[in-house]
Amino acid sequence: MSTRFEILKNGERVCISGINGDGVLSVGLTYVKHPGQEHSHDLQIGGLGMFDGSQDRQHHAGWPSPEVTTGDEITIRILPAGDYDEPHGMTGSPKQTVDDPDFGQLNYYVDAWDADIPFDSAPIESAHIHIRADDSGPSQHQRDLIVELPVRHSKLWPDICTALAKCHPEIKTSDELSSRLVPHVGINLYDDSNTIEITYRVEGDPEFRGCFVTLRDWEIAEVCMAE
Repeated sequence: MSTRFEILKNGERVCISGINGDGVLSVGLTYVKHPGQEHSHDLQIGGLGMFDGSQDRQHHAGWPSPEVTTGDEITIRILPAGDYDEPHGMTGSPKQTVDDPDFGQLNYYVDAWDADIPFDSAPIESAHIHIRADDSGPSQHQRDLIVELPVRHSKLWPDICTALAKCHPEIKTSDELSSRLVPHVGINLYDDSNTIEITYRVEGDPEFRGCFVTLRDWEIAEVCMAE
């Protein structure tokens, strides 16, 4: 168990917040005034940690807060470990790392998963994947796309290489581009569709520009260079 906060408004109890063990417990009062709008006050009561029913991982949680305005008195009492009110709206911690059967060490932050994986599709050797998905993990469809991509990429590579060479005016041939290409790419999946964005870089580019190739339904849909 850990410390608890008892929050009172004008002497009446609002709630007792708390967490189990390590974590963060917070109470915040904000004032907001935008041009042309009425001002407002907002009381936030929240925490990050282990809660009853949160199983074996940390969660963000909050407690219902009353409306507050000018003249209200907010009191915070620091209490020792003990029982607390059940939090509402628990969501998974914005960070976690899992040992994934398809992608190895997979890292989650807020709304996306990232990992570095082998990518056997010459001249590419490895890739950093960025998959937009909730904290339950990439969907099966997203997994299937990543697994299938190296084979598809090999078949599409002659056309991709030609398009990439055109993005670099200082590069004259596809062979030259292949020889200068960094063998590590970025792969982005932003949703559950059949759209994949691949980022390529050329060694020796003083501006560190990236070329973006968008595949849609396993066809080249767009090729552009980062400004």
